[in-house]
Amino acid sequence: MDREHTENRSDALTSLLSPRRIAIVGVSAGDPQSWGHRVVRVLIDGGFSGDVCVVHPKTDFPGVATVRSIAEIADPELIVICVPAERAIGVVDEARVAGAKAVIVFASEFAEAGSAGAVLQEKLVTAAGDMAMLGPNCFGISNRVDDVKLSAAPFLNKTLRGPGEVALVAQSGALGLVLSRCVEEAGSGYSHFVSVGNEATLGATEISRHLVDRDEVGVVLLYLEALRDPRNLAETATRAAELGKRVVLLNAGRSEAGKRAALSHTAAIAGNDMFLQSLCDDFGIVRIHDDDEVKPVLAALERNWQMPVNPRVCILSNSGGAGAVLADQVEAAGGHVVELARETRAKVAEIGMIGAGDTNPIDIGGGWEATLHLFKPTLDALTAADEVDALVVYIAFGEMCADRVVPIAQYCSDSAKPVTFIWQIAPQEGLDQVQTPGILATSMGEGVRMLSAQMKLSAPRRAKWVPLAQTALALPDLAEGQKTLAEYASSAVLARQGMGFVPSEFGAVDALDDLAARVLALGWERLVVKGNAHDVPHRNRVGLVKVGVTPDALAETLRDMAQTLNTHSSDPARGLLVQPMVAFQGEIGVGALSDPLYGPVIVIGPGGVGIEDATGTRDALLLNTDSANWDAYAARVEARYDLASGTLRPVIDAMAHLMGSGRVTEIDVNPMIRTEDGALIALDSLVVVDRT
Repeated sequence: MDREHTENRSDALTSLLSPRRIAIVGVSAGDPQSWGHRVVRVLIDGGFSGDVCVVHPKTDFPGVATVRSIAEIADPELIVICVPAERAIGVVDEARVAGAKAVIVFASEFAEAGSAGAVLQEKLVTAAGDMAMLGPNCFGISNRVDDVKLSAAPFLNKTLRGPGEVALVAQSGALGLVLSRCVEEAGSGYSHFVSVGNEATLGATEISRHLVDRDEVGVVLLYLEALRDPRNLAETATRAAELGKRVVLLNAGRSEAGKRAALSHTAAIAGNDMFLQSLCDDFGIVRIHDDDEVKPVLAALERNWQMPVNPRVCILSNSGGAGAVLADQVEAAGGHVVELARETRAKVAEIGMIGAGDTNPIDIGGGWEATLHLFKPTLDALTAADEVDALVVYIAFGEMCADRVVPIAQYCSDSAKPVTFIWQIAPQEGLDQVQTPGILATSMGEGVRMLSAQMKLSAPRRAKWVPLAQTALALPDLAEGQKTLAEYASSAVLARQGMGFVPSEFGAVDALDDLAARVLALGWERLVVKGNAHDVPHRNRVGLVKVGVTPDALAETLRDMAQTLNTHSSDPARGLLVQPMVAFQGEIGVGALSDPLYGPVIVIGPGGVGIEDATGTRDALLLNTDSANWDAYAARVEARYDLASGTLRPVIDAMAHLMGSGRVTEIDVNPMIRTEDGALIALDSLVVVDRT
C-alpha cells in the first residue's frame, strides 16, 4: 500500500509539473489584466504544446478551446483555478469529482490572512481530497524543459539563458522569481520554478523530493519561510547525495522580526534555527543566507569545487595594498593566508611573472600588463600546491589590455580548485566579455563574500534519517500535578542508563542526623549541600545550594537548609543531598528536548551556573539520525571540549533512551565536568516528564 501510494503521488506530481492537458478556470476574455487572462497568455506565449482549454459558463476565449464546466472535460489532468478564495473551494471540489490529477489554486485570503482564512483553508483541503494541490496563495510554476508556464507573471517568459540544471522551489512567489534571475545572473539556468504558497496539502520539501529524481535537475534551490517536514528535507538531501546532486537552502525566520514576517506572508512558523542548521550540516544541505550567495555557491557546485571550512588561501594581486586588505578580510572570514612552500615559490619564480615578491599575498608588480601571457602557468602552479585550498585573484584597472585580462576569468573558471576573480575598476567592455560571471566580483568585499559562501561547500556529511528507537522506561511514582523529577530521582534514572554522576547521599528533612552520619563516615573533606524537591527546580535562586561546606559545619548547614526548603517546597518527598566537591578542568551543559518539528534533540554547550547567559557554540544532535551520525557528533564535541575519545557516546545513549520512551519531554544535565583525564562526570540533572 505504501508503494502504491508513493507511485500514485509521483504520478500526481508529474501531472502538476509536466502536464499535457491543462484547463484554466476563472478567465475573463475581455479583461487582459485579469489574473486568469494573464495565466492563459503566459502559458500560450511560453510555447506550451499540449492541450489547453478554458472553463467559462458563458464566454469563449479567442483562439482557445472553451468548455462550460469542468464536468465536460474528458480525462482532466491539471486544473488551474483563478477565482477568489470562497469560490475556489467549490471549483476544487468539482475538479476532484471529475477525476483531475492535480490543481493549482492562486487565490489568497486563506490561512495567511488569519483565523477566518484558516477555516476556509481547512475547507479547501477537504475539497481537494487526495489530489495534488499547489497553493493556495501561490505564484504558480514554470517548467522550462516542457514549456509549462502557469503563472500571471510574464517575467517567466523573459529569461536570460536557456534551461539549466537548477530547480527552484519557493514559499514566496515574488522572491522566488527574484532568485530565478539570480540563478541566471550566476551563469546558470533553471529548469523549474515552483511557488508553493501556503502548502495546504503539498509542501516545498515533497516537491523537491520529486524534482531531485529528474534527470534534468542537478541542484535543488529552496527558499523556505518555515520548514514543516524536516524528515522530507533530510531524505531529499540523502537522495540527492546518492545521485551526485545537492540541495541549497535559503530560509527566513532566523530573527524574531523574520519570524513575524514569515508568519504574515505564507502562514508559516519558522522552526528552531539551531536545529535547522544541524539538519543542514548533517545531511549535506548547503545553507545560504542571502541572494548574493546564490552566484558563488552555484558556480562552485557547477565546477565540483570543495574546500575545507577554514581553507588555506593564496592571494595573487596586481596591487600590494589590495593584497594586504584582502588578506585581512580573508582571515576575518575564516580563511588562512598561509606561507607558500619553498617548492611552490620556486616554481612561480621559474615561470617569471612575479616582479614584486612571492610571499603570500603575492604582488605581481608594476609591469604586470607585460607578463599577462604568464598568468595561466602561474595560476596552474599555485593551484597545484598542496598548501593551497583556494585562490583569490585581484586585478585593478586594465583598460589598456582588457582583451588579455578577460581570458583570466576563464582560467579561473576552469581551475581544479576554487578561484575568486576580482576585477575592480574594470572597463565595461571587458566585463561584458566575461562568460563566467559566477566567479567574477567587482570589489574586494564582494570577492571575499563569494569566497566565504563557498566555504560552506566542504565535503558534506552523509547522515541518514532514522526515527529514534522506542524504549521502555521505569519512572518513580509522581505526585498529583508533578511534571519534574528532582535531582536525586533524575540522576538515578540517568545513571541506570550508564551516565556517570558524582556520588550523592540523600536524606529526608526529618532525618538529618542519619544523613550527616552517613556523609561523615565517607570521609569527604569538602562538601556541596543541596535542597532536593521536584517543585523547586531553580535552587540557586532561593539559597538551596551551598558549596565548600566543611564536615564540622555540615550539621548546622543541613538544619538551616532544611528550614529554607520547607519554606519553598510542599513536595512530601523533599530532602537534602550532600556530595563531595570534585576538582575539574572545565564544564559543559547537556540538554535534550522533544521538538514538535525535529523530534528529540540533544544540545551541548557551555555549562555551569551562568548557562543561560553563557556565550559560545552550542552543538545540536537530531536523535532521528543514524548511529554513525551520533558517533561523528560525539567526536566533534569531544574535540571542542578536549574530552577523551569515547567519553560522550554513553551520555548520548543514556539521554536517547529516556527520550525514546515517549515519557520524557526534557532533560537538563548541568554541569557535566571534565576531569584531568578527559572524562565526564555529571553534577546535577533535571528530568521533565510528559503528563499528557
